[in-house]
Amino acid sequence: MTTKIAVVGAGAWGTALAITALNAGNQVVLWAFENETVHEINQSRRTSYLPAAHLPEALYATTNMKDALTDVDIILFATPAQFNRAVFEQMNPYIKEGTPVVLCAKGIELKTGMILSEVVKSINPKTKLAVLSGPGFAVELARHCPTAVTIASEDDNLAKELCQILKTDYFRPYSSTDMITPQICGALKNVMAIASGISDGCNLGDNARAALITRGLAEMARFAVMLGGKKESVSGLSGVGDLMLTANSKQSRNYSCGYEIGQAGWAKPVLERCTKTVEGVATAESVLKRAKDLKVEMPICQVVEEIIYHDKPIKEAMTDLLNRPLKTEQEG
Repeated sequence: MTTKIAVVGAGAWGTALAITALNAGNQVVLWAFENETVHEINQSRRTSYLPAAHLPEALYATTNMKDALTDVDIILFATPAQFNRAVFEQMNPYIKEGTPVVLCAKGIELKTGMILSEVVKSINPKTKLAVLSGPGFAVELARHCPTAVTIASEDDNLAKELCQILKTDYFRPYSSTDMITPQICGALKNVMAIASGISDGCNLGDNARAALITRGLAEMARFAVMLGGKKESVSGLSGVGDLMLTANSKQSRNYSCGYEIGQAGWAKPVLERCTKTVEGVATAESVLKRAKDLKVEMPICQVVEEIIYHDKPIKEAMTDLLNRPLKTEQEG
């Protein structure tokens, strides 16, 4: 029996997941916000979000949410994090009870500091949830480059079933029952990638980047554990794997944005001309709101937030970071 999957969100990542789900032998419908995107996909088998990809003939796109979600078995929810609430409110009336919703975006809601599972549950507490996260550039996934991710759900059987349904000869999911840590790491790695890019843009050297990435992992672990996640999950694909990819490559929007900020010396001119979604920008602010409530120390996130939102000079920010009181490596 063919599994019918709806992918909500026709950006680069959502489209790459839709292609992968089709190649795994499923029936797929792709929901997009813009009529232009739907027309482009259905008529020319192309999308401006993945210009080099030729989309399969079997991929059908629509702007009609009811049409997209009717009689589907699984929903892959891939709209950008800051739009998750508004889009899920549109989705909710058409989701059949018991249909799994797989969170595929990475971020923390700016207004509330909620992680995305909390956003969805605040709208419909009965939603059956899973999370898909890990190191994956959409353009490479669309080219069938080998990719491994984590699929997590509190229901172990659901996580394993989703892995089976979505696996291909180039896409390998690993199951987990820890839904919290992949969400935290998926969001915070974008902030750490901005910090890494700033460091490289300023020519601070490989030592500095390695230190930022390693201490960034410590922040991610502290935050995840305080929200009920497992520290050991940070060493997996959705933690170390995703951070290593995002914080070391100019393919990453977050790293590239940080790199430009580092070269410019401050953030304002870079952000003013930026036309793409850079999730780490919003996350840098939203994570500090939640961290304050949890009394979790997030020094790297704090520095990135000060650079982005308060025009703090980069040299001053880095000096402040290095001059913090000395601690043991395991503190916190």
